[in-house]
Amino acid sequence: MKGIVIYYSATGSTAKIAKAMHRGMKEVIECDIAPLKKADPESMAQYDVIALGAPIWYFREPANVRLFIYTLPNLDGKLCIPFCTHGASPTGFFWSMVPMLRKKGLTIIGYNSWYGSVYQVLHAPKPYLTDGHPDEIDLKEAENFGREMAKRALRIEAGERDLIPKLPKGPNADSLWRSHGIFRNFPPPPPKPGEPMRPPPPLEESPAKRFVNMEKCTYPTCTLCIDACPVNAIDFSKEPVVFRKSCLNCALCDKMCPQLAIEVDAETMQNRTQRRINMEKCTYPTCTLCVDHCPMHSIDFSVTPPVIKPNCEGDDLCWVICPYDAVEITNLDSTHARLVMREEMKDNHPFIKLLAEAEAKGRFRRLVPLDKVG
Repeated sequence: MKGIVIYYSATGSTAKIAKAMHRGMKEVIECDIAPLKKADPESMAQYDVIALGAPIWYFREPANVRLFIYTLPNLDGKLCIPFCTHGASPTGFFWSMVPMLRKKGLTIIGYNSWYGSVYQVLHAPKPYLTDGHPDEIDLKEAENFGREMAKRALRIEAGERDLIPKLPKGPNADSLWRSHGIFRNFPPPPPKPGEPMRPPPPLEESPAKRFVNMEKCTYPTCTLCIDACPVNAIDFSKEPVVFRKSCLNCALCDKMCPQLAIEVDAETMQNRTQRRINMEKCTYPTCTLCVDHCPMHSIDFSVTPPVIKPNCEGDDLCWVICPYDAVEITNLDSTHARLVMREEMKDNHPFIKLLAEAEAKGRFRRLVPLDKVG
């Protein structure tokens, strides 16, 4: 039996977990490991066990991970172990990712998740609530998990099919197995000096308004958006194309579309982080750090000024890692500044409550005391 651990890691947390799992698995079976960008989807057919991991972004797997799954060949009979890292809100990852893995014929024999430090989100306070993870305890757990999954794979291959777990589902399932839409309404702007912080408005799931630009779209030659939509919300039988009310606003369709044919309304664009590259600071092509690490290949230096394409995932990785401060955010006050976890909100912030509940259940070890959160 031969296995492989494939992972996408933006800041290193998922890479640490993946390498620990690999150490455990290779004690039991022959096992390779590769970052996602170096993994060939077609070559996955040579493996019997595939572990695939990533961080949670926007209550789902990152779009580049979903694209990888989409391009996999049929893998009937192969075994799969999805895993993830996350910050304070572990919601939706397996709910979104696992059905697509199963469409490729993969059988899920186990799954796991770990807390991780948060570095790439501009509005996250520092130190963050989950900073310090994954630590040595987490990595030892991941190594043991990898070892046990490899042993389980051997037993399943030998005929012990009862070891294949029943996957959670329904409203009472763990939050990683439940859907979560992206909210359009944001917390209010920061108060003026001397004014109290206003509470955020009630959160209501309301999908963004999407449109298919048929001048760019190549349907029915390409059906990627339909195939990749986790809730079958895209209806090409009508004109114009309809996005049903079941849409979760996960944005996978407009991130993954190879023609960039799916466009969103002005309000949604206004609430997405807008970036530009200041060429007075940028040293491209001497430095290509942002291009090399962009998961969706969204940064285009072939035009002047450089363009950040609409398929940008919206995380702040390029802003964080640029050594010259050349990536600038132009709508800071209307996006990130309203999301900062301020002192006045700490006791009522939903992430604080989620972690307190997880800690009470023994699922979270606090490494950063609440009074030390930046």
